[in-house]
Amino acid sequence: MNPVTEVRTDSRVPECDIRRTGLLPEHVTAFRRQGVLAVRGLLTPEELADAQQAGKTLIDRAWSTRSMDDTIWTLEPHLPDAAPVRIEYVVDKARPIAVLAGHPLLLRIMEQLVGPNLIPTWDSMVFKTPAGAPRLAWHRDAGLYTDAVGVTGAGRVIDAGIYLDPAPEDNCVWCIPESNYWDDERLTTTADRLNASEWDTTGAVPAVMRPGDALLHNILTLHGAPAVVGKQRRVIYFEYRPAEVEWQLGPHTESYIGLKQQILRSCVRMRAAESRFGDEEPFDYRPAESFRHWADQPESTTFRVPHEDHWR
Repeated sequence: MNPVTEVRTDSRVPECDIRRTGLLPEHVTAFRRQGVLAVRGLLTPEELADAQQAGKTLIDRAWSTRSMDDTIWTLEPHLPDAAPVRIEYVVDKARPIAVLAGHPLLLRIMEQLVGPNLIPTWDSMVFKTPAGAPRLAWHRDAGLYTDAVGVTGAGRVIDAGIYLDPAPEDNCVWCIPESNYWDDERLTTTADRLNASEWDTTGAVPAVMRPGDALLHNILTLHGAPAVVGKQRRVIYFEYRPAEVEWQLGPHTESYIGLKQQILRSCVRMRAAESRFGDEEPFDYRPAESFRHWADQPESTTFRVPHEDHWR
């Protein structure tokens, strides 16, 4: 097989060099089957530097304010050993991240995998600072549907994690390939067994990442990460779901679709307006006519749409 298009699935996650090959059928097949795909070289050095600075600013702000607003801490933030580990609604908090959300290459990948009716749902930054972070227990990201595997097993609800720092084997996410098709009993039994010790990677493969890479994973893929001290790892996460699934099954209300479509379109326009992206072809968002709900909503004045305001 041509090494440029090879999909590796043996001792690590499958991968593709997105700027050299695009997303090929074998990459799509590997993602559908394995539940995970490393996209190499998504960001240019300039865009990576902008995102890194935006991430630093948000983390510095969390440390200085010790606020729990949209921020998750290891302990109550007033305690001396507390460290922030997650910030929500980052598209609303930093223009470079909003511009990143309009990335045409990323959105075309999502269009291929999620479908043309894709909408962005969650946006956050998950990070480990040199102060340390606990083990990320083995888990699935969400089980919000009665038949979760039937709805999302093949990979149409996706988390895209864009890496701002290196993630070597001792500080990366580990995934269990094909666990996106497991039933609840097998999932629970395996997660309980792996979580019974401090760090067990039986049956898992490491997702070793470089700055500017993106790791795509099906939300049903079982994954975890070891505890670490003295190392930094910042990842910007965008989650995408099909509008038709949201419309029929949730977890959000129908009005949420139009609001998030407005935000997606705004991020695409924001990116296109920057002269440095003049050579890019902006993403052409083309959902089915029956799912073009942005006109049904008043013009948004914020990129922050709280989930709790739109649960079914």
